[in-house]
Amino acid sequence: MIGPRGAFSLTSIQVLAGIFAFMWFASLRYKLVKRGYYRSTTWVLWPLMLLLAFVLPGYLQILTFAATGSYVLYLLAVYSQRPLLEWLSGALGTAISVLLIGAAGWEVCEGGCAFGVAQALLGGLVLGSITHGMILGHWYLNQARMPIEPLKEQTRVIFGLMALSTVAGTVTRAGLLEGEVPAGIMAYASSSYWWTWLFLLATTAVVMGMVWATVRDRSTQSATGLLYIASLTALAAQFLLNLLVTT
Repeated sequence: MIGPRGAFSLTSIQVLAGIFAFMWFASLRYKLVKRGYYRSTTWVLWPLMLLLAFVLPGYLQILTFAATGSYVLYLLAVYSQRPLLEWLSGALGTAISVLLIGAAGWEVCEGGCAFGVAQALLGGLVLGSITHGMILGHWYLNQARMPIEPLKEQTRVIFGLMALSTVAGTVTRAGLLEGEVPAGIMAYASSSYWWTWLFLLATTAVVMGMVWATVRDRSTQSATGLLYIASLTALAAQFLLNLLVTT
């Protein structure tokens, strides 16, 4: 879990596990979102998580297989339409997802480090919230009369997590710049990567401002398109931050 490969693996874990966690919390918060949303999303998550397991080392692979199994259990529970089973399997999947992100963060430092765990968990929250918001926006095309509140609340959550990420990345800048980024990607100083991360995060914030304007106007299609852009810039930003953490 060191270097570019480790950063890519960590980013992949953060996206997939983060989406599941936010999706499950959404199922607890809003009963007005139909089960089809959770079925379709989980059908995408579990195969990708399964594929990811084959490229991870050691106990991370075992945790990823466990996450895949819990996602499948959740999918079966949603099909059965039994609320208690949905809650239990969703809680299990979320717990394993958080554990997987934390374990991956621990492995990015030689011998393990709490710094990596904290950065990994925060990154998982940021990527999970934005990507889940984008997927939720797409669901409005299937459930056209669904109230705007779920998407509006998710947008607020994204703003809060992005602000937290900005503060954390700024406060820990010295620690992030301690390592040396391999020249195989770009032969630039670590500080260049940090400034690029900050620029991409600021770009994401600008796009999210546009998302908020469209959400207030109940223009869900426009918001979804902008959230797609925000998810791409956030993904690039988090990869660069993970690269600094893993070096």
